[in-house]
Amino acid sequence: MYWVRSIFNHLKTQRKVPPVQKVVNSNSMILNQSYRFISQLDESDKIIQELCKNDAELEKKLRILMLEVEVMRQDGRYAPNSLNTNQWQHLMTLHSRNQRNNYLTYLWKTEKARENQKAKKEARRKEFEESKPEENKEFPDDLLYGLTHQALFLRIRDQSINNFDNYRALQAIKYGQPVVIDCSYEEHMVLRETVNSAKQMTFVFGDNRIHKDPFDIHMCNVNLRGDFMKQLRRNIPSLEEPWFPLNIHTKSYLDIFPKDKLVYLTPHCREELTKFDHDAIYIVGCMVDKVNNEPLSLAKAKRDGIKMAKLPLDRFLEWAPGSKKNLNINHMLPILSDLKISGDWEFALRHIPRRKLMETKILAMQKKIKNNALLKEDIFRNLSLKSKVKGFSLKENKLRSRKSLYDDDNV
Repeated sequence: MYWVRSIFNHLKTQRKVPPVQKVVNSNSMILNQSYRFISQLDESDKIIQELCKNDAELEKKLRILMLEVEVMRQDGRYAPNSLNTNQWQHLMTLHSRNQRNNYLTYLWKTEKARENQKAKKEARRKEFEESKPEENKEFPDDLLYGLTHQALFLRIRDQSINNFDNYRALQAIKYGQPVVIDCSYEEHMVLRETVNSAKQMTFVFGDNRIHKDPFDIHMCNVNLRGDFMKQLRRNIPSLEEPWFPLNIHTKSYLDIFPKDKLVYLTPHCREELTKFDHDAIYIVGCMVDKVNNEPLSLAKAKRDGIKMAKLPLDRFLEWAPGSKKNLNINHMLPILSDLKISGDWEFALRHIPRRKLMETKILAMQKKIKNNALLKEDIFRNLSLKSKVKGFSLKENKLRSRKSLYDDDNV
């Protein structure tokens, strides 16, 4: 492997072959492939130099990973065609081969989805260009209305709507009720959960600014160099602009707001939030706990010595068995927003996903039974057997249980 690379490096220094646009013969094809291979080597060298920084052990590990990914590509397994520096860095942190395979499969799926989306967009563009416009003119001087023609109304662009929503969020910063998003749980989450929490925070900002009475959102305990903020910057490129309507603090909420007004919303406490307090400052933990199910928010609220409360979910909803009562932050903020303007719990709790409720489970089971006749017969057969067993009296059941294998009835 190393001698092949040295030969190509020697060829590259002696005679650099330009990229061939049109393949004329077999010689030009070979030169084109060799130049592509050299460019791939250059990219890998840049990644190794950027990540390893003259660390021999780290460079050896990264080269083995690159060889492993290349073998997966050659075998036809799921592996993306290209990986950036951050993806290689995350791949180096995965210890088992199963974890690396799952991560590479995820990258391959996202890459193919992006390619399919691009191909569909290009196909729609070609179809739109090739389609002839319908001309339904009664007279030659008539105007045509529609796409690529005249229009009666002024077009409102997305940027104008975005500016309008941001202005509403700016008004909330000045006049709205504060709400705190606690971002101190990054160390308790894996990378997948951190990315998911950043995505939820993006939804929170978008849903809050289009509400009638938005909150003044304060993100506290933020690690500006952490993975959470890196992903949030990717989702919202203008996050750190001075005009952006979102408060980001590296300090704790205890250093910003009075302690007696703070209320930490956690599902692990006993106190229920029966009525919305317009003077309180509610705190919601920004955490995805698919791996770690410990009551971290309860422990932190006790450690900080502030009031705690939980949503009265059992009073207004029939929860499905096995469903967690931990809600995402993109569900909590809309619930609080609707509760603030209406005071109606049933109206506010409509943001809870229906999959967590017993009603949805029952409807799904009814639909499954209706579509499957064999399953329906099995259920009714089991019910009839249970009713027959329950039809015996207590004395008869005792006698049946005392019968031995040598009784005449069991022969």
